[in-house]
Amino acid sequence: MLKHAVKTMNNIRLKHKLLILVLLCVLIPLIVTNSGILWSMRQGLKKEQEQKRQNVVDRLESELRERINQQLTIADYLNRNEKLKRFLNRSYQSPSEYYESYVHLMQDDVIHYYYLALSAYSITICTENSTIVNGTYFVKAEDVKASSWYRSFTASPSPAVLYPYFEDGSESSGYIEKGRKLAALQALDYCGEGNIIFLELGYQSLAECIENFCDGVGYCLCDGDRILFSSEEKNSQSQDFRQLTDAQKEEFPIAKEVDLYGTTISIRLQEEDFIMFDALWAQKGLIFLLYTLNLIVPTFYIYILYRSLHDRIATTQNYLNRLKEGAYEVIPSQEARDEIGGMVQSYNLMVTRIKELIEVVFKNKEQAQSLEIAKKQAELHALQSQLNPHFIFNALESIRMHSILKKETETAQILESFAILMRSNIQWNEDFVTVEEECSNVRRYLEIQKYRFGERMEFFLYIQESCLQQRIPRFMVINFVENACIHGIENSLGGGSVTVMLSEDDSSLYVEIMDKGSGMETEALESLRELVEQADVSYIQKAGKSIGIANTVVRMKQYYGEGIVIDINSTVGEGTEISIQVPKEGRQGYDSGTPCG
Repeated sequence: MLKHAVKTMNNIRLKHKLLILVLLCVLIPLIVTNSGILWSMRQGLKKEQEQKRQNVVDRLESELRERINQQLTIADYLNRNEKLKRFLNRSYQSPSEYYESYVHLMQDDVIHYYYLALSAYSITICTENSTIVNGTYFVKAEDVKASSWYRSFTASPSPAVLYPYFEDGSESSGYIEKGRKLAALQALDYCGEGNIIFLELGYQSLAECIENFCDGVGYCLCDGDRILFSSEEKNSQSQDFRQLTDAQKEEFPIAKEVDLYGTTISIRLQEEDFIMFDALWAQKGLIFLLYTLNLIVPTFYIYILYRSLHDRIATTQNYLNRLKEGAYEVIPSQEARDEIGGMVQSYNLMVTRIKELIEVVFKNKEQAQSLEIAKKQAELHALQSQLNPHFIFNALESIRMHSILKKETETAQILESFAILMRSNIQWNEDFVTVEEECSNVRRYLEIQKYRFGERMEFFLYIQESCLQQRIPRFMVINFVENACIHGIENSLGGGSVTVMLSEDDSSLYVEIMDKGSGMETEALESLRELVEQADVSYIQKAGKSIGIANTVVRMKQYYGEGIVIDINSTVGEGTEISIQVPKEGRQGYDSGTPCG
């Protein structure tokens, strides 16, 4: 049956196939699926709305508890603070004595630091100590005993109470700022009987936080019938709490009641009417228009798709037939980025490449012959370049042997070191050598410089034993040592010393080259730093000479990339210090540094 259906479809023209596609895959699924989607959407939106309300309730409860617990944390800290205890229990003979003690307390940040850190809006401590002077943080209990919050706390058996109220300025004799208050009260029993701490939560800050949590959902937070926070009130901190009306009780049903330290706060959220189908029926004309467009637009698109496919496929087929006859012709077509356009471009590229290959195949033979000749010439030049050093080494060896016969031992040793250095430079078999090999060349070079400068120069090498077998680029150290001798020691009338240190840790190898020579002026130092920062192959090609450090830095960048750190510091008349850090592979044990010179 399936084969019969496929055979039948093969005999239907492309435009008829696309018409069937519109009916079966656009119109009928549009009606069925959209109806099911609308119903499923309604159920999903309803659940989402319920979940949103529950999330709002949970977040509000969590935020209220967290803010109150922060205030009580402050109270617990102050209750255990020995400095505050001594301050409250001390009997002051005069206001000046009190203020002196008060200033010391404030300098210790006993109160100020902690209430800022934990977001308390204000702190007031009521004390039975009648010798204090009422002020920002401390007030006599006798001056606020008539206030409702004081009486409510003293009447409560709980050591901590949350008390919302409106301060009109008369209740607390002016010592508490006017406005709506949400206060956490706790006894400071450790600091003395009768001491109470009044911690005010930031009303406006909490109101803004609640507004953000509700995210457009109407709300009321009430203490009994008093409205503490409401979405219908804005900037109401300076007004007394309003009473909850019967109409508001119906509009804002209770979602949850939360007991917070003796105060029960009811969280009321506004119920939103869900009238999805009513809204859709009211827009039935628009929905009909959308359904119509959903039918016409796909049909029109399928027609354009038919023309796009049919025309280009027919043209491509025609040119493929010509290709069979040996005609390599490019298809003249507009640029297209779809699969058929890609196929046409690939066809045109194939035809063009075939033409080019036919023309190039003979040129390749000629180029191959030229390359072979160039290779032979390079091998000949390489053999010639090895002859000159051979004669130089023989000449140096003859001079060294003559010096030994004349018992000029020092000159013979210097010639031997020089010959070894030259051989190491010319016989460059590997780019990397061990630290031990590099340091041997450094020692030979410094011995030559010591022979030159005599008593004007001293040198020291300190190499950590564990890094002797670490591999580093050839001449990574010696070029910097050369720079220290030529520009540091040579330019110093009194001579100086050169110190080389190599050490390692788990991830890096550290090289330090220090000379006590002439040092560098600021301009020369900045020029050297810029060279190290920007050195590349093009600079070396342009410079032609005096490129030792530049060459070394470029090679290090090629080997290590961004993993190297080079720091250069210099003081005129004191000397120069160059520090190099490069990454290493593997880990080796750390041995104590051993002097090598």
